[in-house]
Amino acid sequence: MPYVYQAELEVFGKSLDMPMLYDEVIYNPMAHYFIACIHQERVGYIGCWITEPNAEILNLLVQAPYRKQGIGRALINHVIALCQEKGVQALTLEVNQTDEPTIRFYENSGFKIITTRKQYYATGEDALLMMLTIRGENS
Repeated sequence: MPYVYQAELEVFGKSLDMPMLYDEVIYNPMAHYFIACIHQERVGYIGCWITEPNAEILNLLVQAPYRKQGIGRALINHVIALCQEKGVQALTLEVNQTDEPTIRFYENSGFKIITTRKQYYATGEDALLMMLTIRGENS
């Protein structure tokens, strides 16, 4: 968990505190976190909640030197495969409405903008709620 905590602070400027993050990963049965490694170096991660029949991506992060190498796509695809296996019907996430590259990334992964969440972030900025419809094995 130290990696996730430090990476979130570095990229997002905030994180859950370490005990809360630990409890989230260890004790929350809905939580699923996956870390991407290259040559045994942690380079990114994705966290999601699976709350059948739906799921939500909480965070996706790839360290700056490793971006645009398919790592984010691999992490997203891993979560989508897990959702299909679990019979999840819809996968959602929020993204800052001003973050055009990230919005395009999610759109290229099949996500569609479904609504805006006004003043979602502490900065007062709006978030776009995006959704991917999934056809799971159990649906």
